[in-house]
Amino acid sequence: MKVCWNITSKCNKNCKYCFKFNKEDLSLEDNKKILKSLIDRKVERIAWTGGEPFLYKDLKELLKLSKENNIINHVNTNASLLNKENLKENIENIDRIIISLDFIDDTLNEEFGIGKGYFNHVSSLLKIIKEVNPSIEIRINTVVFKNNINMMEDLYNELLKYNIDYWKLIRFFPIRGKAIEENDLGVDDEEFVNLRNSFENRKQHFEIIVNDEAELKERHIIVLSSGKLVYSEGGEDIESDDKLI
Repeated sequence: MKVCWNITSKCNKNCKYCFKFNKEDLSLEDNKKILKSLIDRKVERIAWTGGEPFLYKDLKELLKLSKENNIINHVNTNASLLNKENLKENIENIDRIIISLDFIDDTLNEEFGIGKGYFNHVSSLLKIIKEVNPSIEIRINTVVFKNNINMMEDLYNELLKYNIDYWKLIRFFPIRGKAIEENDLGVDDEEFVNLRNSFENRKQHFEIIVNDEAELKERHIIVLSSGKLVYSEGGEDIESDDKLI
């Protein structure tokens, strides 16, 4: 079994198309209880998300405890809090690091809320992550919407320069949060199918995964930063009465 754990709602970026939950964070001790509950339920993989998970000051300790209990740790991050000096201590217990990258154009990164200089920061990290942790998998997540769909070829050519394992293209879907307010960012079916087809038979050193709206609506188990358990399916979020703490 796998779960997505929104360990914090806090974020240091302001992406226009974000669909995060907004809940209060819990203490380390409370989150240790949640982690024990997940271990007892035989969870095999946790996708640690947010907000920005590295804003949760005790993330490293939770990752260590999780790893010690044979759970596979995936961390979804904007990577802005990682640098050459702190990289090793932050990624040593991570099996897969998943970094958001939607533009290589700095003007657009700033316009859409991820920040000026973001691409240069990410590209510098991609050059050294596997030097620090050779066993880690690197995945780039790209949200595809009307303002960047025609830039995917340029992004693909840029990613060919780096030692990554996966590139995941995710069709924009206004499921919750700020994304609902940006409903007009969507791309139509024909555009997305054409994009999928354009990458389908290519050969490169990393795998390309293309997610459409239907895949985003599949059932997901989410632990909120407040400790609530949510079942997300078909674009609807249903809070469970099941107690993790």
